[in-house]
Amino acid sequence: MAARMRSESAQRVSGCVTALLREQPFFGSLALRLPVRPDAARETLASDGCEIRYSPQWIAETDAHVIETAIARVVLACALKHHTRRGERDPERWQRASQLVTHGLLRDAGFTLPPDAEAWDGISVEQAYDRLPEPDEGDSGGGHPPLTGGGSGADAADAPTADGRDPSDQDDDGDQSGYGGEADASTDPSNGDGGAGHGSDGAPASSDPAGTGEVMDAPSDAGDSNGESAPSPADIAQEEQAWDEAMHQALNLAKAEGKAPGRIEETVRGAHAGTLDWRSLLRRYMTDAARSDYSWSVPNRRFIDSGLYLPSIRSEGMEAIAVIIDTSGSLPAATLAAFWAELREVAAEIRPGSVVLLQVDAAVQDAAEYAPDDLPDEIAVKGRGGTDFRPGFAWLDEQGIRPAVCLYFTDMECSRYPETEPSFPTVWVNYSTPPADWNREPWGERIDIPPGPGARP
Repeated sequence: MAARMRSESAQRVSGCVTALLREQPFFGSLALRLPVRPDAARETLASDGCEIRYSPQWIAETDAHVIETAIARVVLACALKHHTRRGERDPERWQRASQLVTHGLLRDAGFTLPPDAEAWDGISVEQAYDRLPEPDEGDSGGGHPPLTGGGSGADAADAPTADGRDPSDQDDDGDQSGYGGEADASTDPSNGDGGAGHGSDGAPASSDPAGTGEVMDAPSDAGDSNGESAPSPADIAQEEQAWDEAMHQALNLAKAEGKAPGRIEETVRGAHAGTLDWRSLLRRYMTDAARSDYSWSVPNRRFIDSGLYLPSIRSEGMEAIAVIIDTSGSLPAATLAAFWAELREVAAEIRPGSVVLLQVDAAVQDAAEYAPDDLPDEIAVKGRGGTDFRPGFAWLDEQGIRPAVCLYFTDMECSRYPETEPSFPTVWVNYSTPPADWNREPWGERIDIPPGPGARP
């Protein structure tokens, strides 16, 4: 009977991931990153950023749409780095905070949450944690007030307003929690509720106050099977970078299918943007432009050991990319050299079909096309006239060139943009101060290079 439950539960999880891929590709593609395995010590379903664990009994007894919501919530929490940011905070209170700040995003994306599930919008997981009442002294966790409701008395004074907003708040950019140890396929599914216990690998007690999935602390790479060794700062940085890249790739896949949730897209754009320097952002945007899709012909090997047949994500490389350099005014040579060096390095890794390089001031002054291995070491600047953003895009249109991405290196001191947005992604690489209302980009993304030697203040 236990073996039958295990097999049926595995198939149900497979079906739920497949359904997410079809209906919610942003969340489905994130779920494809993680192997899945049963864990009777989990109350419902959980992730630590490295795998998804589920209670076979809960899976067998739960409606598919509830399982899909739980999968979506845990991968969203990991994408927002909730599994890396808990620190010394109380794990159950942190779990509640994570659920509060992700529920609104899930509801807006079209998921059905439990009727009493509460959502606090516009705050970070740390802010939600601080506003939750502290557990009573000596409370083992069962004394928390329900996740729903705004509290009363002294607790209500610490809670956010009805929509959770605070004028000083920043958008949420995630946290993480997890376990340490190897996958244990021998876990007894007959104890699938597992709520108060520990996993066979020393994972902490399960906690899912809203029934929408739990996020666990990121495991350490040190090989500690008892979950007692915290990840190093280097491990955390690497984990967060990997999820940041995965989140942007998932968004691109969803946008290609016309199924990118609006608030999710806003959250992805803002997540950790302040902690990534312009080189990381440039690399991310170029990586995002690589064509990716699902492939059923080659199964996803992460899931095979669990008996699940799911597609893999394949990348077919990049088409041509366009680079337009604004050669008007005082172009800082040092900043241009740094941008070009980074571009050459990323192009050598991603290997686009070609790199179309335009030098433009008020007109196209030079046009050249290079293979990724043939990019010159430096650029001989041509131009130094006025600024107009229209000629470069017009030239690409006249030549019938539709690049995978267009990088426009400029100081943004111009308001003459094309009347219509081009059919390809555009990234404005701004080497000056951020633009004001009069010259802010009407479309595309912007990377700001902080002023430095040779750059404008």
